[in-house]
Amino acid sequence: MLLHINKNSSMVQRIEEDSNDIAIIAARLSNELDGWAQYKELAANNAARYETIMVQRFQHTLVALNDLVVAMRTRMTEKEEGQWQNFCSSVLAKEA
Repeated sequence: MLLHINKNSSMVQRIEEDSNDIAIIAARLSNELDGWAQYKELAANNAARYETIMVQRFQHTLVALNDLVVAMRTRMTEKEEGQWQNFCSSVLAKEA
C-alpha cells in the first residue's frame, strides 16, 4: 500500500499497489528529498537536535526511491531492462 499526501490540503490518499502511478511515487520521492535536504541544513547548525530526524528522512527517501524503481521495473521493456542493467553497472563501478 502506498500513501499520497497532498501538501496543499494535507489530505492523505491510499493508493493500491495495482493502481500506483509513477508520477505520484516520483512526487513522493521529491518531497522526501526536499525534507532530507532541509533537515540536513538544520543539522549543520544544530546536529544534536536535528541529526536523528535527518537520518530518518534519508531512510524515507531511500524507501521512496525503492518504490519508484520497483514501479518502473514492472513496466520496463526488454530493451529498457538492458539500459537499466547498464546503468546499475555504471553506478556500481563508480562505487569501487
